[in-house]
Amino acid sequence: MKILVVDDEAGLAREVAAGLASEGMISFAAESAEEAVQISEREGGIDVLVADVIMDGTDGFTLRDTFLSALPGLRTIFITEYDLSDYADRIGDTPVVGKPVDVAALAAMIRAANVPTQPTPRAVRATPRAAGELAGRKLGAYHLEGLIDQSDYGPIYRAEQTTMARKVRFCTLSAAKATDPDQVKRFIADASVKANVRHAAVLAVYEAGEQDGTYFYACEDTDSTSLAALAAKGVTLDRATSLRVLQTVAEVVSHLGREKMPHEPIRASHILLDARQQVRIVNIAAYEAAEEIPAVEEIRAVTEIVAPVLAPGPDTEPVRQLLARASAGDSALRSWAGLAQEAKNLVPKVALADAYKLDARERAAIKAVEEGRKRQKRNVLLSTLGSLVLLAVALGVVAWLLVKPVAVRAFDTMVEIPGGEFVYQDGEKLALPAFWIDQHEVTIGQYAQFLEWVEANPTEAEKLAHPEMPRGKSHVPVDWADKDLPGESMPGYYTRARRWGKFKEAALDVNSPVFGLDWFDAYAYAKWRGRRLPTEQEWEKAARGSEGNVYPWGNEPAPARVNSGADASRDPAQGGQIDGFKRWSPVDALAEDRSPFGVMGMGGNVSEWTATWAESPDLGGVKVPVIRGGNWGNPDVDTRRRLLRLDALQSDVSLGFRTVADQPPPPVQP
Repeated sequence: MKILVVDDEAGLAREVAAGLASEGMISFAAESAEEAVQISEREGGIDVLVADVIMDGTDGFTLRDTFLSALPGLRTIFITEYDLSDYADRIGDTPVVGKPVDVAALAAMIRAANVPTQPTPRAVRATPRAAGELAGRKLGAYHLEGLIDQSDYGPIYRAEQTTMARKVRFCTLSAAKATDPDQVKRFIADASVKANVRHAAVLAVYEAGEQDGTYFYACEDTDSTSLAALAAKGVTLDRATSLRVLQTVAEVVSHLGREKMPHEPIRASHILLDARQQVRIVNIAAYEAAEEIPAVEEIRAVTEIVAPVLAPGPDTEPVRQLLARASAGDSALRSWAGLAQEAKNLVPKVALADAYKLDARERAAIKAVEEGRKRQKRNVLLSTLGSLVLLAVALGVVAWLLVKPVAVRAFDTMVEIPGGEFVYQDGEKLALPAFWIDQHEVTIGQYAQFLEWVEANPTEAEKLAHPEMPRGKSHVPVDWADKDLPGESMPGYYTRARRWGKFKEAALDVNSPVFGLDWFDAYAYAKWRGRRLPTEQEWEKAARGSEGNVYPWGNEPAPARVNSGADASRDPAQGGQIDGFKRWSPVDALAEDRSPFGVMGMGGNVSEWTATWAESPDLGGVKVPVIRGGNWGNPDVDTRRRLLRLDALQSDVSLGFRTVADQPPPPVQP
């Protein structure tokens, strides 16, 4: 028997659930309707619902009726501190328990309901206390604010990534599963696959790792509510929104199919809607699927998700008919592409509204103003014409400046690093042959040229791929491309850098370092240039010099010399007070971030991929590429710093790269 306790009073549901667990019952706790639905879905249903009657955002009656529609045999018990005599008709035969709750009496009442009690497995007994135990804690760069969801792996929290000043969904592996090496490997593998999804509607994965014994991955957060939670609150969808849901789900699953990515079965908790009714999808890509479900069956399952929340009335009747056809296996709706197209065809065509309907008084006022203007026209005509000419010229200049693309500067110089010994890490002496390294980090403008070539030469581009790169993977960085979202277009960071010089409230132009690309992207670019990525030993020698400086410029910290996180701020209006840049800077902006060999930007701006792979203690010993160098989001710019927290398919907004060559490069053309 599985018991779910739901109460929005902080801590009460968990206290009651823990008490029931001590009585030998399998119990779970939720503080919202959304969390309650997610737990029920995760557990495959519940047997007993214990719910407060009066809650923020919903009520016990609605919650009971919602659960009963899916679980007809559900037993319900209400808990309350109020007099409910006026609600006798809505209470019906549901037992009511007053607050404070006598847990022993409640347990006896549940047993009297003749629902058989099962022995409580130890891991399950711990769940009511453990599910949200990380809330309020800080793990590395993440401050966990509160539990928002549950996955098959463990709790999901809303968190703030303090180094990036952004909100994230912080997905964790439960403590019980973290003791199983196979579960750990599967969790990390799943995170890697999710990080490789490139679809505007899917929540992007930023980073995976381990901190203080907790395995996690952090992904994009959005101010949205799941369809499961909306359904629990009795919210219904209009025609346009329901069609956007169907179209978006279909396009996402089609995309995963084209990319040969297995996925979890789509659930109502995976579908998110924001205040503008725009649709996003939780990242459902998986390392391997539990079972392969035919598309027609998955489509039928989606119709069963949407149908109950469809608003009644003639306006939604076309959607209702579409769902009925899909459920019946209509030949035109047996594929996700077919469902997406049929939903798109039903989207209402919006006509331009008459935005200037004026009443008689408004018209009279306008007429009076116009008469006054006519009387003054003769006296001011010449000055007005002159002003208009000047204004037109000024506006023309401003418009030209706004759309004038920022010039792409050439950063093709490579610096020779002479052969011989150098100090590596904490004093070890190593020797390397001579090599040449980019003087500056690879820029957005340079990478754009690579992407143009890839698009024009797809067959040749395949030859640049590393042997272990997933087949068909795009080389377009995260957030680079313009996103064609349902109902609007969102310019990507390349467009913003090229046209407006700004991204995420910070200055950014095409001469700033490229970011958001994974290791395979950097590898392919280097190979395209006839070069390679530096080993971490080469990177360190180029950054520290032969004598082993702590910083590129010497052994004393100097925050004003380097674009680092010493002046990072979560406030969009703040940041950059020390080094002059909130986030990224042009690669040649800070001339004093210069190594003894004349290599620029190795202390900060963005960290950099290297060709070296090493076992990551944060990821259970899995080998990942070594990342070197400081960045704009972290105050630590020690050139000995090594990062082993991202696998080859992950990326970050503070991570870029540069290339090396084993032979002298051709002379740079003036």
